[in-house]
Amino acid sequence: MPTIKEVKMELRHRELAEQIAECQNSGMSVREWCQSKGLSCNTYYRRLRAVRLDLLKQADSPTQKIVPISVSNELCEAPSPVVPQHAALNSSGSVVMRKDGIEIELPQDISEDTILALLRGLKQC
Repeated sequence: MPTIKEVKMELRHRELAEQIAECQNSGMSVREWCQSKGLSCNTYYRRLRAVRLDLLKQADSPTQKIVPISVSNELCEAPSPVVPQHAALNSSGSVVMRKDGIEIELPQDISEDTILALLRGLKQC
């Protein structure tokens, strides 16, 4: 899970990227745009460098993929239409998903939207 500092840095870099895009789409030279915004050209180029370095870091980090999960039949009690095909019910009635030593236990009545939100969140980790 990202730290507060990392989230703040990401938001700041997004703002900087928007400013850089604004400059590039303005039709003005960098010097003219910076003068209109009260910035020095050095500040603009420092910000541009920070955004580019951030993009390079993102490109270097491996992207996570969703992979199929196998389920052991010994964990299944009775089939239920609520349980996804890639999961099993444990003795307490909750849905358990396992992959590569990671185990996620969810209530049996969990909504599809909640599962999707959880998967989106895990993808960002």
